[in-house]
Amino acid sequence: MNDRARFLGVMQYEAVDRRPLHLVGPWNDTLARWRREGLPADTDPNVFLGVTGGLKVVNLSGNTGLQPWFEERTVSETGNMRIFTDTYGRTVQDFKDHTSMPEWIDFPVKSRQDLRRVLDEHFSPGQLDARFDAAWTKRCEQARADKGQILTLADGGCYYWTLRSLAGVEYASYLFYDAPDEVDELFERINEACLESIRRAARVVPLDLLGFGEDVGFKTGPLISPAMFRQFILPRYRKVMDLAHSLGVRLAWYDSDGDVRAFIPDYLSVGINMLAPCEIAANMDPVALRKLFGRDLRMLGGFDKRIVAQGPAAIDAEFARLQPVIREGGFLPAIDHSISADISFANYRYFLQRLVAASSS
Repeated sequence: MNDRARFLGVMQYEAVDRRPLHLVGPWNDTLARWRREGLPADTDPNVFLGVTGGLKVVNLSGNTGLQPWFEERTVSETGNMRIFTDTYGRTVQDFKDHTSMPEWIDFPVKSRQDLRRVLDEHFSPGQLDARFDAAWTKRCEQARADKGQILTLADGGCYYWTLRSLAGVEYASYLFYDAPDEVDELFERINEACLESIRRAARVVPLDLLGFGEDVGFKTGPLISPAMFRQFILPRYRKVMDLAHSLGVRLAWYDSDGDVRAFIPDYLSVGINMLAPCEIAANMDPVALRKLFGRDLRMLGGFDKRIVAQGPAAIDAEFARLQPVIREGGFLPAIDHSISADISFANYRYFLQRLVAASSS
């Protein structure tokens, strides 16, 4: 079996020779620490530790976001700080020498009129073909060449993610009330781009997955109300999932930080059945989620990064706690998001050894 077949088998509760590895990446600060602790420069840490493979996914969608993106440009640089305009048109302040959450100073959408302008300039229906560029063609060629070896994915949409990125969390919340028609139009245009991407992708090779990226949760709950979610977003999920189901796609990977438990019944109702990264600090515990939602809900992640930082005894205890869900299937353990700099190279080495062992148990 290859890792694609193993992944599909695990997520369909079928027997596999071993489980594939879902590996996540370290922060730049983490890599710098690991190099001080023995990782050679310009060396992949997993390869150095003797682990190759891991899930590989090719996204066969065109651009389903802004078309065109805003041009990224530096506004100013002082010491170890850079202020720049990013591809969403936000003014961002960030450190140059270490990893942190950036500070968003300003957003391009501060009114209904601003959102109207973004719709006209970056979501024009006449730009549909431009969303499928040379990079998309190259990914299609890769998928044809790797047919049956690599997971194929099409984009189901980043609806709340896009609105929040354009307006910020606070003003995005107001826009659902102050500019509902424009928000609805934004989501519809994203949805149209996703539907066309699914159709075109399915003409390249059979699709394995749909993928959604929203970051719609924070530590204790969702960032928008269930009512707003069901009015503005869920109908778009339903449309792309209906198309995917008609093409034989039965798995959909939903990526969100935070606590999204309030939305899981809605996800499952339209066929979205995989969650990642299952952030433990936000109460997204795979053991508890399996008890609540049964085998209908598949999961990736769910291994608390804070426990990896504590060392071997804590890592062993957490693997033992997760073992029943790992063995049942529909779950691939991984560090719940990226690898933070409080994780030593020795502790990551131990975690990786235990992860490899768990994949075969």
